[in-house]
Amino acid sequence: MVYKLDTHMELHPLTLRFKGAQERLEEGFQDHFFRLSLPIFRWGFLLGILLYGIFGLLDSISMPEIKERLWAIRFFLVIPVFVLGIAFSFYRSFQRYWQLTIAVLILVAAFGVFWMIVIGTPPHSYHYYVGNMLVIFFCFAFIRARFIWATAIALVTLAMFEITSVLLTDTPMPVLLRNNFFFIAAIIIGMVASYSTEYFARKNYFLMVLLDRERDKLAQANRSLKQRLEEIRQAQKEIKILSGLIPICANCKKIRDDQGYWNQIESYISEHSDAVFSHALCPDCIEELYGKEEWFQKAQGQKD
Repeated sequence: MVYKLDTHMELHPLTLRFKGAQERLEEGFQDHFFRLSLPIFRWGFLLGILLYGIFGLLDSISMPEIKERLWAIRFFLVIPVFVLGIAFSFYRSFQRYWQLTIAVLILVAAFGVFWMIVIGTPPHSYHYYVGNMLVIFFCFAFIRARFIWATAIALVTLAMFEITSVLLTDTPMPVLLRNNFFFIAAIIIGMVASYSTEYFARKNYFLMVLLDRERDKLAQANRSLKQRLEEIRQAQKEIKILSGLIPICANCKKIRDDQGYWNQIESYISEHSDAVFSHALCPDCIEELYGKEEWFQKAQGQKD
């Protein structure tokens, strides 16, 4: 018989949460996913601070006349918020709000870019939307935001992009269509990447849980087998078995031992086993010793 392990996961197709009989795994996965993601969160936003600051060089090249205002957004709004988010990650309550914290930090970064577009000077400001494409990729594929959260962040960012491009800036239609095309494509690619990442993270956790359960079953079986073997060994110690060729007298039925001495059969068996003898006379011996009639009379007297 071949043992087959059931590795089928029951997940909600949109939120990717465990459902049905596996719903109880969700809390454990959330804790496992958080512990794995916490270092990535901290190092990721440290990298975000570095990159968001370095792009300040682009401000001085593309729009030097307003670079101070652009730097104010970068260094006095977005980067301080990132620092606060990293500091919050060292508090115990962070685990409850870490996905919300990611959403706030990413949206602040996206808002900063859109603000730069609004106060920027065309046509250079039209290209700053690429900064939010980087923010989207950062959210979907790097910072370990869950798929449902990352998708919501991307949709809010897209709405902010449309409002900025249509209502707050005079973006030419060809530029607007081109930017929309690349921005929406980036969101779709990011959604696929985020969905796959979380799906396989859940798959790995699910298989890990199954493996732990099988290990526990195997350990329990090994303990039972060990206990059974110990019982068998103990029983073997208590059992003495007579085997081999035993020399026995054809007349008196004495048995010769290994030293050449002849012993009564009961003495030999008692010595080589745990058997205990209780002596009595069989009917044939009674008849031989006492006679049939006397034996019969005694038996009748006992009945009466």
